[in-house]
Amino acid sequence: MLTLQILFWISVLVVIHVYLGYPVGIYLKSRSQQDGAREEPPDEQLPTLTVLIPAYNEEAGLARKLENTLALYYPQHRLQVIVASDGSSDRTVEIAGQYADRGVQVSHSSERRGKMETLNRTVPMATGDIILVTDARAELSRDTLRWIARHFQDPKVGCVSGSRVCLATESVASEGEGLYWRYESWIKQAESRLGTCLGADGQVMAVRKSLFPNIPDCNDDFYVPMNILMTTSYKVRYEPRAKAWITSASSLRGEWQRKIRTNVLFFRNLPYLRMVLDPRKSTIWWRFLSHHMLRRLVPFAMASSLFLSLLLWNAGTLYRVITLVQCLFYMAAGAGLVAERYGIRFRILYVPFYFVFANAAVLLAWMYCFQGRTYSIWSRTERILPHSPPPSNMTKPV
Repeated sequence: MLTLQILFWISVLVVIHVYLGYPVGIYLKSRSQQDGAREEPPDEQLPTLTVLIPAYNEEAGLARKLENTLALYYPQHRLQVIVASDGSSDRTVEIAGQYADRGVQVSHSSERRGKMETLNRTVPMATGDIILVTDARAELSRDTLRWIARHFQDPKVGCVSGSRVCLATESVASEGEGLYWRYESWIKQAESRLGTCLGADGQVMAVRKSLFPNIPDCNDDFYVPMNILMTTSYKVRYEPRAKAWITSASSLRGEWQRKIRTNVLFFRNLPYLRMVLDPRKSTIWWRFLSHHMLRRLVPFAMASSLFLSLLLWNAGTLYRVITLVQCLFYMAAGAGLVAERYGIRFRILYVPFYFVFANAAVLLAWMYCFQGRTYSIWSRTERILPHSPPPSNMTKPV
């Protein structure tokens, strides 16, 4: 009985630590720290910057993306824009070519090789001191580049991640996705104030060209900043005011596939990131363990805590109460799934539903890894294209 109780509380503590203990702990620890951003330099002292847009069959939204990019508040003579087409078979290259007279360059590969190979092929073409990788479906707030450039005044900053903001749509997928990214942003802000955040957002990730590594077959927006942290003394910062607005997946199935793919790619990163988990060589091993590794063990902790609490039903009132609370939580998640199927917006159900939804995707990602299933080729998440521009701060940052 004692062994079951120990295993039960270990399972419960894993879940609590990952989703509450670690985030609250680093937030409280970071409250007295500054965000690290310096004053905005004069235009002629801003770093030269390359906006790199990987694209595969993006004819539907590429013109909108390029108009958004060219309207960013940054000196045009210090800005380079490259559209990197990865085997596009639609009008992506043609549309990008129509912007050649406005300085947009096109790099096209007739053979589709995946996003990582596309970045490896295109990064050497960049003339900017800073390379900003951004998604073809993401629209950047007008002053994003200015906020990012501030951080690079610190010579010890190697990478800056902006924030991903989900636009509300009629799709119920936007409710949970938006909540998740607000939660992640809160954690990243605290990590950044404590010195460095772990990972970046592929919608808006800026890296010093001199530090941009050759990317193996893994997840670029996680591997690149973590490689910088492992192999150099440079920092990774998070800038929440550098916003990338993006709509949710067009369906919950699309969001489900995206989450599975993201977790599979995380597991494929691990062989390249072993050193991060070594306390003798890494100063961020505990944060990496808490934020990323233990989070992938939460599905197993959830299952074991429910199973063990049932076995401990007769061990006391506390275990019976905990069992009933868990059952109610999963019933609420099930009700959230039913509401989603019928398009009913009942927000109180989205927390339990999306929590179970996200962890079920992690569990399936584990199964895919054991089966040897991979995502070597770029798989775009189909998203709802908005009818109107996203909200943005149209003023100069202060």
